[in-house]
Amino acid sequence: MKSLLTGLACCSLILAPMFAQAETARTTTATKPAINDVALSEAGTLQGRAVDGQGKPLDGAKVSVRQNSEVVATAVTDAEGKFAVAGLGTGIYELQAGQGQGLVRAWDTHIAPPAAKNNVLIVSGATARTQSGLFCDPLDTITLGLAITGTALGAAALADDGGETRIIVSP
Repeated sequence: MKSLLTGLACCSLILAPMFAQAETARTTTATKPAINDVALSEAGTLQGRAVDGQGKPLDGAKVSVRQNSEVVATAVTDAEGKFAVAGLGTGIYELQAGQGQGLVRAWDTHIAPPAAKNNVLIVSGATARTQSGLFCDPLDTITLGLAITGTALGAAALADDGGETRIIVSP
């Protein structure tokens, strides 16, 4: 019985870190920013709209377009939240309006992939960040359960003497 409990304790303590690493890998890959494909107009103009988290247009918001951390263009939204930035070439750009930001891959209109959109939508303040509680994520719960089980089984294995009283006498 003691060997069985010890083996289960060891397995639980070995599996707990594996689940924690899986959670870290899942969280890391989930935080990569998405790059959206956008087709520029004939004149190399990027068109879009900026709204707040409730979908209301951002009137007079400054839209900045960055490439390689350098501002390459700016625009100001109209009363409907619309903006246009001319003179862009193909490439990856970071757009920011208010608290909203995102990455776009701009394509010349003739070579844009079929999935490329003609307009950009920037939503300011729409990012909701939360932290999960102790039992909100199943992997966290499994990891905690395995660690507690391993500790409890290890303690039980140490305490289990089979009902015998042993007296050790040294020669």
